[in-house]
Amino acid sequence: PGTKEIDDCKQAILGSPEFGRDPEQRDWVLPLHGSLPPEEQRRVFVRPPRGVTKVVLATNVAETSITIDDIGFVVDSGRVKEERYEATRRMACLEDVLVSRASAKQR
Repeated sequence: PGTKEIDDCKQAILGSPEFGRDPEQRDWVLPLHGSLPPEEQRRVFVRPPRGVTKVVLATNVAETSITIDDIGFVVDSGRVKEERYEATRRMACLEDVLVSRASAKQR
């Protein structure tokens, strides 16, 4: 997923009763992608207060580049944005595709 999908997912999670009502819990639904400022990216490594669930929404690049020691579960969308060449338009574009079986094992 890209930044738009991460933002959409965050809004959906914050719209749920489990995460949307508690202001402290809302603060621990954390996006992680390259366009965030470094201080926001570093928040994913901080442990949340007791009784609060940390949710990290990451791009596949971030997902494979770092290790967060207090993560209990990973939900992978099974999708990736790949650069493809469109011969008819003579330009490269990013296309949302399913990951290969080999890439899924590695992730």
